[in-house]
Amino acid sequence: MKIVIIGGGIGGLVTYHALRKHLSETDPSISVKLVESHPSLSNTSRVIGGGLGLAPNGMRAIASIAPEAAAYINERGFLGDTMSFRNSNGRLLGRFNSGTMRRYGFGMLMIRRAVVHEALIPGLREEDVHWGMKVEGVKEVGEQVLVEYEDGTTELADLVIGADGVRSVVQDSLFDGAYKATYDGLTGVGGFIPFSDLSPRLQESFDTHGVTMTFGRKGFFGYSLCVPASTPSPFIQWWSIYEAPSMPNREKPNKDAIKAQLLARHSSWKSPYDSPDSGVYKSIIELGCRDSERPQNPEMQAMLAFDMNVLVLPRYVTPRLPCWTNAGSKNERAQGRIVLLGDAAHTMPPDSGQGVSCAAEDAVVYALLLKHYYTAPDGLRKAAKAYERMRMPRVHRILDVAKRNGDAKKEMGWFAQKFRDTAIWLLCKLPESIHDYAFAYDSEKAVAEFLAKENL
Repeated sequence: MKIVIIGGGIGGLVTYHALRKHLSETDPSISVKLVESHPSLSNTSRVIGGGLGLAPNGMRAIASIAPEAAAYINERGFLGDTMSFRNSNGRLLGRFNSGTMRRYGFGMLMIRRAVVHEALIPGLREEDVHWGMKVEGVKEVGEQVLVEYEDGTTELADLVIGADGVRSVVQDSLFDGAYKATYDGLTGVGGFIPFSDLSPRLQESFDTHGVTMTFGRKGFFGYSLCVPASTPSPFIQWWSIYEAPSMPNREKPNKDAIKAQLLARHSSWKSPYDSPDSGVYKSIIELGCRDSERPQNPEMQAMLAFDMNVLVLPRYVTPRLPCWTNAGSKNERAQGRIVLLGDAAHTMPPDSGQGVSCAAEDAVVYALLLKHYYTAPDGLRKAAKAYERMRMPRVHRILDVAKRNGDAKKEMGWFAQKFRDTAIWLLCKLPESIHDYAFAYDSEKAVAEFLAKENL
């Protein structure tokens, strides 16, 4: 069986490792090929993205298929399992344990997205990975799937997995472009700042408040360490989410315009760690939006050479898809031979903190189901249907939570702000167990329980 994974981002790499572990390493007749449109492994922050929170369930999924990658990630991230919530007046609304290692075995990590990608590169077989191959479409051909490339070449596969992100070519092919991603009116802006550039008072605050989330009437602002505090030259990540009627240019951001609108929104916000000459939020914005200078420290050069510019990340959403596979295809011989996962199946907004984690879960769950079913009659269709039955309800629940979280970051009036602050204060009084539905999920255990319930 020939499997082609389309997309070499984090979702595609996790899928590769999952299939290699659970199928091709035990059955040499199965080949796994990964194709990616970008020309090389060159990690640029505008391609890979900025920072993220990697939740315990995501780390658990990655560790189950690539323990060396999980160790690499764990060594390079900041354990941000206690979050401080403030309002724009500087009031501490509360602190909340969110993904502690004590409860879940893995902790919530604040980390650069590029590090997670880098961690998954080792273990890729050179002959399996093909860079600079842009897919134009896929279509069913008898009992196989035809992959069409931009350069005019084609190839046939027994199974195609679309891990090609929010603007997925595989999804477009499956649904004839009926579920295009659209800008949702919210934009994220952020970047990285060397810790040593922060004011002494703000530096000291990280001893107690490693992750700070601040909510105001005109948006949201967050900052945290994203490397271990013991790192010789640590740095922080910062991010702001706000409403923008028109989508800003991600590739060529206007740094002066971004700085001006950020200052207009956040420069008056208060913090107990403000300095006499500058407030915390104003100083972070000015540092984050300054003209980049190559740091003198060689270690910082290696880490920040591609991270120092402002990142602009317009947010896209897609309607909920009726299915994530072609298991219901009219061509019965092709059923289950096209599968979507990660953002190609369910665009996960950052408000969930679950984008990478859900993609990793998708990959592990599908690989285990495929391992179970693929030798059975009609096995690919059965694996695809089981995948949808297992994953869609869980992901939709997480998306519902993310929608509520995103609404809390939109502009609002005085009364709505007070109501939100009270809701956050109450949230911080609740036990950490309210996150068990997300953080305690174990992909391997979930598949075993599903198959046992199905008496298979």
